[in-house]
Order: sequence, then C-alpha cells, then structure tokens
Amino acid sequence: MRADIDGYADRFLLAVVAYPFGDERKAGQLAELADNLSPAGIIRMAENATYHELIPLLHIVAGDCAQLGYPLPLPGRMLEKWSQVYERELVRSAVIHHGAQKALSALEDAGVRTIPLKGSYLTSRFYQKGGARSYRDLDLLVEKGSLQALNNALLGAGFQPHPGRPSFVPAPAYTVYFLPMEDSDVMMEIDIHIGMHWPKEYFQKTSFRSEDIWAEAARDNMDDLPVWAMSPAHLVITTFLDCAVNHRYARLIKFRDIIEVIRAAEVDWDEVESWSDRWGVRSFVGPGLKLLSEMDPGVPIPPQVVSSLLPSYPMMRLFLNVLPATALPDHRGRSFSLLNLLFFMLGDTLGERARGLAYLPYHMFRGRRKF
Repeated sequence: MRADIDGYADRFLLAVVAYPFGDERKAGQLAELADNLSPAGIIRMAENATYHELIPLLHIVAGDCAQLGYPLPLPGRMLEKWSQVYERELVRSAVIHHGAQKALSALEDAGVRTIPLKGSYLTSRFYQKGGARSYRDLDLLVEKGSLQALNNALLGAGFQPHPGRPSFVPAPAYTVYFLPMEDSDVMMEIDIHIGMHWPKEYFQKTSFRSEDIWAEAARDNMDDLPVWAMSPAHLVITTFLDCAVNHRYARLIKFRDIIEVIRAAEVDWDEVESWSDRWGVRSFVGPGLKLLSEMDPGVPIPPQVVSSLLPSYPMMRLFLNVLPATALPDHRGRSFSLLNLLFFMLGDTLGERARGLAYLPYHMFRGRRKF
C-alpha cells in the first residue's frame, strides 16, 4: 500500500457515508481508496469510524462491494471485528424493537400521539438496509399535555422511570424510562422529548417550536406499529439541528441519515427554506447542506437551495473555512478547538452572534475545564 499522503483515510470514510448500494462505479472507487490506505491511515480511519458510529454501515458497504466484485482490500481482522459489531448491534436493535412494540401499542391504546425520532425511526422508515444504522434507545416526541397519560401508559406496560438521568421533561413524566428484560440484566430505554434536547442557549438562538412539528405531522407506521411522523421538510431540518447543535457536525452517521431521507422521501425544498427562516436556523441547516453536498455532489440537493439557505456573514465564512467536509472525519464535537469556539458565534441574527461573541470568554474557560 502507498503512503496515506493525500488524505485517503478521510476520503474513504466520506465515500462510505455517501455510498449508494449496488453502484459498481462507486464500489470500484471505494476499493481504490482502500487500496491507497497506509497502515497508519487504516488505524486512523478505524478510530474515526468508531467515533462517528459508522461500523455497521462499513460492514454492510464492505459486503456490498464484495458482492459487486470489488472487495475492499482491508485487514481481515478489521473486517471480522466490524462483523462482530454488526451482529451485536442487531441484537441490541432486536431488544429495542421488542420494547418499542410494548410502548407504542400502550401509548396508542391510551390515545397518546408520539413521533419517533432519530435512529430507530430513521432505520425503520428510510434506510435501504436497516442494519446499517445502530441506535441505543427509542426517542419519542410527545405533546406536553399528554405527559400524565404517557406516564400511566408506560408504567402500565412494565416500564420503569429512570430518575437519575438528566431531566428535560416536567413531572409527572420522566425523561428516561427503561424496560428490564425478564431473567436478564439487559434493558431497553425510551427517551422522552417535548422539544429538542438542546443546551438552553440554543432556545434563545432559534425560534423553534415543537407545536409547529405537530401541526404538520401525519399518521405513519414504524415496523407496522401506528405512530405519527414529521413532514419530510421538518425531518431534514431537525436532523441537521441535532447534528449541529448537539454534535457541532461531528457525527457522520447523521449525514448518512439525511442522505437516506433525501433518497427515499420527496422533500419539499421550498418548505425546508421556509421553516428554516421561521425557526431562525439557517446558520445550522445551511452549513450542513453545504458539507453534505461537498461529500458527494451526487446527493440530490438542489444547488440553489444550498446557496439560498447558507448565510454569508463573516463568522460563518470563517467557520466554513475551518470546517470543510474533508475535515469532518477528524472533527470531535467536544474538543477544545477553534472550530468549536467559532460554532458558539453562529446565529441567524446579529444580536445572537454578538451574544455568542460576548460569551466567548465563558466558553473558553469552560472548555479548558471540561468542553
């Protein structure tokens, strides 16, 4: 193998994130990138893949490339480890699915509207190959007025509250419920949302309202269980917001989430622009779209949408210069870095950008202690 002098490790991971299953040309390109990885590049790629929660996707992509006649020239021990992680995540998913059946059935019977969020719903509803996405719990968005009924329904279905977890949901409900498996130490968890689990400062930075989500929600199903679902436009926006606000774009699996949604659903891009305006979140959705289009220009995002949504104020330009798509594999959301400090100064209004600048000394102090 040749030395990894041209960023092959980063290019390989980005190509995996955007990889379309069954595409022989892309499989060949991926195999060529893998062949150029140096031993050090392979180690770095594996470490980054673990951080970005890409191992199950890598396992399935490797299998797809091999089936198309382009096996990835990677160490056998690494491929075997990916296979083991994949099998473990399948078991975890089965446990979560079992608990989800109990919870969603009980909540449906109680008349509690629920919108499944994040990995479990995206895998079930949009992923072409469900095992490509791991997840650790079931996230549910519920209406604040339904918390009493939700609490009663989950307790009646055998779930127990987890009072030791951070509280984002007011009484009588809890943020986290868990279902112990009989005669086992295994359990599954449900994470309850009545909005977005953000740091408080981002409720100031945006005009996001969960009531808007419910106003556009429609009936859907998740593994043949009745649920409610966001509109595709809201799903794209909130997934980008989760990626940006909670992870500062440092979770490549969430970019794969967006790709799967865009490929499977009819996204109304005018609605994406309109709601990004109303919620004041262009500064978080726009960069995500730009990074995604840099990863793979073939991802079906209209170019005019990216340019229209992306703000052009000086701090945004500086942020994007520091964080091109090629830097994402090595990016860490909780590291004390210039990139993460710049993120605090992003905002759709001049006032919020000024507030971020004023709070920069606080963020720097906090970062040196525990970012």
